[in-house]
Amino acid sequence: MMGSGLLTGFILVILSACYTNGLTLNDLYPYGTEHGDTMRTGDSPPIAPLQPSIDNLVGLGPAGLTATRYRVILNGYLAIASDDINKRIDLNLLTLPSASDFSNTKVYGRTTADPGLINRAMDQINEAFPYAFCRTSPPTQLIIATWIDYLKASTNLGSNFQAIVVTNGSITFGIALYVNVRIATAIITGISSIVNVYVPPDPSFFPFGTDVMDAPTMMSNSTTPGTYIFSMNDILPDTCNLACFCKARLFQFVCEARRINGEHVPASCNN
Repeated sequence: MMGSGLLTGFILVILSACYTNGLTLNDLYPYGTEHGDTMRTGDSPPIAPLQPSIDNLVGLGPAGLTATRYRVILNGYLAIASDDINKRIDLNLLTLPSASDFSNTKVYGRTTADPGLINRAMDQINEAFPYAFCRTSPPTQLIIATWIDYLKASTNLGSNFQAIVVTNGSITFGIALYVNVRIATAIITGISSIVNVYVPPDPSFFPFGTDVMDAPTMMSNSTTPGTYIFSMNDILPDTCNLACFCKARLFQFVCEARRINGEHVPASCNN
């Protein structure tokens, strides 16, 4: 019994250490010019088109209003806009005033339909929001925005973080990935919008409000510290209309009915 107790304690210590360590740079989605990113040091990359466009985005008004372009902004946010620049949302991961020293900050951005990355993102989204995406209705596009050596200068070693927008055009979710945060307080985090009139950011999209110092080690709605997943839909998708969800639920009901009636239950019911 003593040995079993020691072993259990040892395992708990290991698990605790694993969780506390959070993410590393290698855990980010692949970034860099070799992966097709546009990259700038000390400046924001230019506005880029979204193909296909994205509908049903939070902060952009009624469902159906279309986002057609995006820009990764140097000081820590991703702007997703319609053709009208006065209609956009800003996904703020670690925003500071533009007067800060960004001379060493490297900013990367691209869209991709890489099947491996699509599946990785879909699995992460479905972990926090079950049945958000199906194999029959998967994401078709990712926007990958990466900030490396953010505010690195003098004694500040810089911060490293990434935003992933996961969409099939009508269903859209976001993934925030924080490797480290080496500033005391961010001025803005969350999602803000500009629809002719500026709408303040909603920090409820992230669990850390305006202080993100602890983001890399926090447990949120993901099993991986430093990872937070959130909906960007203006109207939450009705997952019951997704074929994969309804089929899975129907199969579950059949399994339960067989158990109640004392009938043979196939092995697949245990999955």
